[in-house]
Amino acid sequence: MTEYRTWAASTKDVREIIALLAVVASLVFVGLQIRQSNIQARGAAYQAIGIATSQYHANVDDRTIRLFTEANYPKAFERWTLADWDRYYRSQLAGLRMVETLLLQVEQGVLDAGALDQLGYTLKVNEALVTPGFQCIWPDLRRSVGPALKDLVDRTFQADRFKCTVNLQSLRERSILGESAR
Repeated sequence: MTEYRTWAASTKDVREIIALLAVVASLVFVGLQIRQSNIQARGAAYQAIGIATSQYHANVDDRTIRLFTEANYPKAFERWTLADWDRYYRSQLAGLRMVETLLLQVEQGVLDAGALDQLGYTLKVNEALVTPGFQCIWPDLRRSVGPALKDLVDRTFQADRFKCTVNLQSLRERSILGESAR
């Protein structure tokens, strides 16, 4: 009878070990599935921002390219029309939306902290933000972006602050309402 109890205890131990191994195997499987899902999410995020960047650049016309160049020269953008400022504003906002999307994906853990650098956005952001033209529209753009992007831009401005000589509100009034500048 002693032999039977030993065998019963051994069978119970074997069942427990098998159950434990099944639990461990299922946890490993779930972990691998989560890892694979994260890899797919990162890949999709990189692909989406790549497509958005390509579409952005494909839709930029010669006049917008010229405005981005002139944004470095206050004497040049002092001659801009309201339509020029609006075009420049919309183009900058579109670019900032892509950066904001990246920042959100980094914040949510979809992309790692190096994603901005890997996709070339840190350099582009810094180059765009130190232009006098951008600094003229930043007060208006600032109201349209989230806190993470505001912080990024504001940190960039600490290094180089330009006092805008163009009164955009006055330009709007003259262009839209036909009123004289105040």
